[in-house]
Amino acid sequence: MSDMIEQFHTKEDFDVYWKEHYVPLTYADVKDAYEDFVKASDKHIFLSDYEEGGAVSREDFMDNLSQAAQFTFQDSLTEAFYEKNPDLYETAFAIYEEEQMNGAGDSNIAAVFHEEYHRLYGEFLLEMYDACYK
Repeated sequence: MSDMIEQFHTKEDFDVYWKEHYVPLTYADVKDAYEDFVKASDKHIFLSDYEEGGAVSREDFMDNLSQAAQFTFQDSLTEAFYEKNPDLYETAFAIYEEEQMNGAGDSNIAAVFHEEYHRLYGEFLLEMYDACYK
């Protein structure tokens, strides 16, 4: 794995690799998994005290997802990301592990991967909300 760090000395090195290899994801890539989970849960995907209040809103629902919902949505996104970008995913993960093992966790060479993953997670949850709760 140390060869990953050698290949990508800097964040800029990995960013170039990212631009050359990243295959974008859309909500269609996770739609069935997200919406099937909501339907199977009979729309009960929130923390009980939030849901009992009856004021599920687009502005704060993400902060009140149950642990099962969070895991399901994250796992579905990870699977979709891996399906479209297996080499990129494995490379980013290997770099992350190498940085953690060597105490270089602050360098965050593969930051663009993590930023895109979190951006997609938020964007796709909003699309799921609009599809299932409006």
